[in-house]
This record gives sequence, C-alpha cells and structure tokens, in this order.
Amino acid sequence: MDKLKTQSERRKHKRVEMADDILVFNETTFGQIINISQGGLAFRFLTNKELAQESLFRIGILNSGSGFFLENIPCKTITSIDSAPIHPTGSTIVRRNGVMFTDLSQEQIHKLENFLADNAKKISH
Repeated sequence: MDKLKTQSERRKHKRVEMADDILVFNETTFGQIINISQGGLAFRFLTNKELAQESLFRIGILNSGSGFFLENIPCKTITSIDSAPIHPTGSTIVRRNGVMFTDLSQEQIHKLENFLADNAKKISH
C-alpha cells in the first residue's frame, strides 16, 4: 500500500485515459496510448523480445479521428514491462512503456495542453 501511495504522489500531473484510436509512433515503434498527462504517457506495442530499446528517443502522437498530430516529442523511458511471448515458440511480445517528456518546446507544450483538455472533456461523463 505504501509503495502505491508513494508512486502516485510522485506524479506531478493527472493522467487522462485515452480512447483506443490514439496512437504513438516513431521510426521503430507503432503503438496504442494507454494514458497521458502533461508530463508523460504510457503506451503498449508489439515488439521482438530480443530487441533492445533506447532510453532516450522521440515519438509522435496521432489521432486520425480528430486530426491531431504532434511529432518529435523528446522522451525518456521510466518503466518497461514485457508480456509473455504471444506464441509459445515465438519472440513477439507486448511491451508496455511509461515515458516522461523531456525538453518540450513551447509549441509542443501548448498543443499537448489543448489535446489533454479536449480529451478530458470527452472521457469525463
């Protein structure tokens, strides 16, 4: 219990759950955003369990339904959890990463704030 309480208190920003059609991508990854905040996001994607991942990288966010697109977001991996292989003899897994945004430009901050405000309205009932 104390561990969960400590972890939740570390977060500076409220997380917003995302619809299934909000995607994250870069040159090597294409996945689904689970939740997002002003400070970072969690996403899941298919990958090969043998592939190493960079701790610092850039991503883009895409919502084809609304036309929202934000690219070149600098991130740092905070957590990474791998599932068991999808097939017993295979090496494809679902990886869940939690990332923190780093060094966002003022334009990226503004677009992200608007995106969060728009999506928070859609999700809250």
